[in-house]
Amino acid sequence: MSKKQLIILFICSLIPWTVGNGLNPLLPVYAEQLGASSTAAGLYLAIAFVTLTLGAFSAGWVSDRFHKRKLPLIISGVALIPIVWLISQVHSFWELTGLTALLWFAGGLQLALISILAGLSVGANERGKIFGILAATSGLGAVIGAFAIGWLVDNWGYSTMFKILASFTCILPIVSLPIKENVIEQPKVSDAPRGKSPRLDKNFYWLFAATIMFTIPIDSALLIRSLVMHELGFRSIEITSTGAISGLVAIPFPFILGWISDRIGRKTFLYSTYLLGIAFIIILAVSTQYWHFLIAFAIYGISSGAYTIGNALVADLVPRESLGRGLSAISASLWIGGVIGYGSSGIMLQGLGLGLTFIIVGLLALVAVVLLIPIRTKAVSAGVV
Repeated sequence: MSKKQLIILFICSLIPWTVGNGLNPLLPVYAEQLGASSTAAGLYLAIAFVTLTLGAFSAGWVSDRFHKRKLPLIISGVALIPIVWLISQVHSFWELTGLTALLWFAGGLQLALISILAGLSVGANERGKIFGILAATSGLGAVIGAFAIGWLVDNWGYSTMFKILASFTCILPIVSLPIKENVIEQPKVSDAPRGKSPRLDKNFYWLFAATIMFTIPIDSALLIRSLVMHELGFRSIEITSTGAISGLVAIPFPFILGWISDRIGRKTFLYSTYLLGIAFIIILAVSTQYWHFLIAFAIYGISSGAYTIGNALVADLVPRESLGRGLSAISASLWIGGVIGYGSSGIMLQGLGLGLTFIIVGLLALVAVVLLIPIRTKAVSAGVV
């Protein structure tokens, strides 16, 4: 991949991650201020993640059917601007829910399209490195979004914050214009159904299931963090700063883990990051002081490298002609886990209490580790993956 292409994709990826990671810790709090219960706040985020999932799947459909990624990325970037501005005008919980759903749909579409553009531009021996560099945008976005959005809310309120954020989103469609889009030559097989891509194999579906099962407890813990810290009296900047800490830690680790995985294999690092996710949940379960939450989210920042390695592993496992479908599906698996995690954790927290909720989400994370076992990887030019 050329340096210019990588820089453009990096900036494009940074915009939705800044918006999403910056807003995510405060959205449950904002929903409660508009009259939502903890259960309704969880369901609200679940609805947002449903649309995130639909956005990611839509990217795969658009990519494989029309073989266009740049144009829908630009269009969705333009659409993002009025959506964010309109959120600054909401007066009810249901208005917030509808506009957040549209915002998250656009974000899911954009992130999946960026992954597809990267996957089509990168060589087999640098997948981990390139996806690791792009994954750093999640951490960097968390740092920028957490401090900026938390500070804006504490000083000027939600309405002003969203208006400023709308101006920030103008960057994406402008920066997207110079993207170079590689064309895939479709396989010419006379007896194959026209327009059909090769099927995704069972190794991909094991990874798909493991990613969902890992994301459910992680996103459950993220919602619980916001509600518990708000109940304990922490300010908005303190709640969002936990995301900033994980973002700071996450900036170098996805690149480092991805680069090493190009050389010695992906599964070992997936196991390690999943186990760190379990450690994050355990520490968060006993956190009451601010520094407890900071330690937990530093560990979470390292564990987020799982998603980088997962993308690189998909590029190893999936035929090039089906790469759009595979990468969009694995992106969607993150949001499917978010739907289930956010939708269920608010209900569990209100009905079962904090302790039992954490036990359940911890067990789900263990299941995710088990689901990695059947995955069989194959060799690439850089070594065994």
